[in-house]
Amino acid sequence: MLILVLGTALVTATALLVSARFADGSVTQWVVGAYVVAISELVAVSLLLSLGSQFRRWPLVGSLGAALVVSALALRSVELPPLRAAVRALAPIFRDPAVVVLAIVVLGVIGYSIALGLFRPPNDGDALGYHLARAAFWRQQHAIDYIPRARDARLNSFAPNSEIAMAYTMVTSGTGRYATLVQLVAALATGGAVFGLARRIGAGLREAVLAGLLFVTLPVVALQMSTGLNDLIVGSFVACAAYFIVGRTTGNAVLAAVAVALTVGAKLTGILSLPGVVLVALVAHGKRSARSLIAVAIGVVAGSYWYWFDLTKGNGFSGGVSSERVGADVAGAIARVSRLLLDTVELPGAIGLERLWYVVAASVLVAICLIRRRFRDAGIAAAFTLAPFALLAFDHLLARGMQKIYFQLGRTDVGYIDASRSATKASTIYSWYGPASAMLTILALVLIFRSARRRTTRRVAIVLALAPVIWIVLLGIGVPYWEWNGRYSIGGWALGCAAWAIPLRIRPVAWGTVALALITATLAFVHQHDRASGARLLAADHEPSVWSLPSWNIQATDHPVYAHVLKFVAQKVPRDARFAIQPYVWPHPTFDFSWPVLPYPYFGPDLTRTVVFADNPARARALHAGWALLLRSEVSGCASGWRRVLVDDGWVVLRADPARGCPSSPG
Repeated sequence: MLILVLGTALVTATALLVSARFADGSVTQWVVGAYVVAISELVAVSLLLSLGSQFRRWPLVGSLGAALVVSALALRSVELPPLRAAVRALAPIFRDPAVVVLAIVVLGVIGYSIALGLFRPPNDGDALGYHLARAAFWRQQHAIDYIPRARDARLNSFAPNSEIAMAYTMVTSGTGRYATLVQLVAALATGGAVFGLARRIGAGLREAVLAGLLFVTLPVVALQMSTGLNDLIVGSFVACAAYFIVGRTTGNAVLAAVAVALTVGAKLTGILSLPGVVLVALVAHGKRSARSLIAVAIGVVAGSYWYWFDLTKGNGFSGGVSSERVGADVAGAIARVSRLLLDTVELPGAIGLERLWYVVAASVLVAICLIRRRFRDAGIAAAFTLAPFALLAFDHLLARGMQKIYFQLGRTDVGYIDASRSATKASTIYSWYGPASAMLTILALVLIFRSARRRTTRRVAIVLALAPVIWIVLLGIGVPYWEWNGRYSIGGWALGCAAWAIPLRIRPVAWGTVALALITATLAFVHQHDRASGARLLAADHEPSVWSLPSWNIQATDHPVYAHVLKFVAQKVPRDARFAIQPYVWPHPTFDFSWPVLPYPYFGPDLTRTVVFADNPARARALHAGWALLLRSEVSGCASGWRRVLVDDGWVVLRADPARGCPSSPG
């Protein structure tokens, strides 16, 4: 861990120095820019070291130290922005009761996320299957490169920027424990970008602080902060790019290009965000948008490096995701967009009697307002806090009505899209942005349109307020519908969150928002699907506590067929073993989602095992594996040099036994 701290200190110092060169005297731009510079430095250094297979601990730390020395020598005359003045300006804001309460909620979210990420193993299928897995493979092979014999296109063809940052933590610390902190840092950086965007559209300090804090409490954001997923990382790059694009200086343009490059090189959904980012540039600067558009173009070219690398490997520019394409079916696109819009209405974790907490919060707010003789505020605060119930009922009726329309039109295929979706499921991938988000989006649009007509707010604020809708439309048009699509629009909702600063000027709305944030974040963590806290409030979810289960059980939560295999490996396979596993085929899988060989757990909790891919005993032996997990169909007969040690539901675990041969067939 000490080496991780040292490397991070070197990266942070370099990033702060370089970012100061482009900060234009703004502390917010300095800090947000430092985040972008730090990630880009990690990506660049890691890729350069990979050319010589030197993606190792000391070459990495040495390169980061050299980068700091060069930056210090080149930027000796750079002045740091006035940090003390900024702190003095913000200090009075944190005496505001609403800000204080929301800050406490944020500290609770951060604290619980750190504990969950550091002391409980990850169990999200995507993280175990490729996000964390590819980072562990890169550490093992000392290079950011294709993984030999991997048949899962996600491991090789997907853009790597997010996972490079995770791999950095693994290389410097020697464990995967700290990889989840990358998502947490990304969420905090996004909150800073939200604050900065809110200020740039004319919001006051108090409202901008509330907006920045509020972003961290949004359900999918709060729940993902302890995971090895990468949606928050992608969203952070989008928010940072928009923040810099709205700025007017050359420094902003340079940082915008870097942020766009990181976005494109992080995930395909980052590319999907580009139309929204371009729209922000066009509206923010009008006829003077050439510089911003050039910055976006440079970022796109620079960030596309892995897609060109895919081409050299013969996998096509799309990264092997042809199964994710959608056709030109207009009705299908409309159905997907409308379903996604309806999905935004939710009450994560509010199962059974837990909904009474919203009534309790409304009652407390009303009592406070009445004591202060603010009768109008009492009505607004109560209405805002209880409105999600009405929205949920209306949302359900609207969903049923639209379904009937599709049935009448003979389109049962789109009529059944996610018909049984739960509005109370709290999940790292299924949750959206909480009960306040839809209401704040509507309020922001109304207030910003009014102020834009009076020219008291920048026109780009309209785009920010519309950003959640814009991103949903882009998703509905460009991506097939899945229950987890909401997380792909984190960047758009971050932009929308900046616009929410405008309605947060209304104090009863701000207090209602804080109350909803407190209740929603608490219930989401208490009743988180597959990672339930075990706490019992007003209702029980009957899920075992994530704090009482063994690691192998947690990682098998969403994949029951996984359990016996993982338990055996955890208890019987040595920590330094060379382990061969059956490769998973994607994007044209021949197996279903119960496929148990998600690579990451087999590295062990401290990444001490060597993991290789093999699809039969002979290949595993050729790779000098001491253990192998293969399909039973691949080991149907005698496996020379191997002994069966576990047979489970279509799978077999083999242990190398050189003395074990196969009987000769009769001559």
